[in-house]
Amino acid sequence: MRIMSEELKRARESSILKAIEYIKDGMVVGFGTGSTMAQAVNYIKKKIQENEFTIFFIPTSFQSRQILLENQLQVTSLYEHPEPDLMIDSFDQVDRNGDAIKGGGGAMMMEKVIAQASKKVIFIGDYMKLVDRLNIPIPIEILEDAYPHIKKTLDKMNLKLRLRESTGKMGPVISENGNIIGDVDAGLIEDPERLDRVLRSIAGVLETGIFPKLADKIIIGRIDQSIEEIDIQRKRL
Repeated sequence: MRIMSEELKRARESSILKAIEYIKDGMVVGFGTGSTMAQAVNYIKKKIQENEFTIFFIPTSFQSRQILLENQLQVTSLYEHPEPDLMIDSFDQVDRNGDAIKGGGGAMMMEKVIAQASKKVIFIGDYMKLVDRLNIPIPIEILEDAYPHIKKTLDKMNLKLRLRESTGKMGPVISENGNIIGDVDAGLIEDPERLDRVLRSIAGVLETGIFPKLADKIIIGRIDQSIEEIDIQRKRL
């Protein structure tokens, strides 16, 4: 297991190195959440220092903000920069059409906000997360008092909702927005964009982890340090 972990780390590294080629001096960069982004910060910091770049970052979570600050990188917000030049983020699963599932870290609401706001979006990850069709449970952010209604509605749709349990306390995981996080098992997902709309149409579902073609480019890293770039016709508002 440790060997496989090291292999995947090398695969992620290759996607990270390719993605940071797109970071240029003076940019405002959205910074995603998760283990891949935590791995990326050292490479980003090195590039900034070597080139004496001035870069401002917009974090998508408390975790990403702390990682940036601990590495003495400059943090800003959408209030100061409502249209970031670039967003770099990871994913939990992605298909070749550019549809992704994110939210394993529970930060999908702000990740989706910054993705929509950014001029260019790049998702990075390892080859194990590239699939023909999305099939892992979909994170959703839930208004607590709406939970009974949401569960009943999903049961009628034959979709299984499981509240995400906290490991540090009794009860469900609470998002940074003060809401509860659940995961919806929809099996093989034939139409991710439609499912995203259906889930968000249920009152009390505040956001989903389905990111339907919200990136311009998907960068997949492989063990041999090679990469695959998938260009996407990004859906814009």
